[in-house]
Amino acid sequence: MTRFLVFICSYCVIVVSLANLLFYLNYSALGYDYQQILLFMLQSVDFTLLLIASFALLLTVYVPSPLRLPFS
Repeated sequence: MTRFLVFICSYCVIVVSLANLLFYLNYSALGYDYQQILLFMLQSVDFTLLLIASFALLLTVYVPSPLRLPFS
């Protein structure tokens, strides 16, 4: 049950942080070039959250859960 909740929460954080990072691309309409925008995106908190949530999601999927015997 805990792995499922971590999976759902990390997936939600990934979706929200990716949406916020995509919104930063609208700065190109204000006259910023894409190199400045990319540098700003890489230094933002959203990118850090994206990396942490992606790592948590990969851990919940690929790391095997401990074996629990029934009725123990």
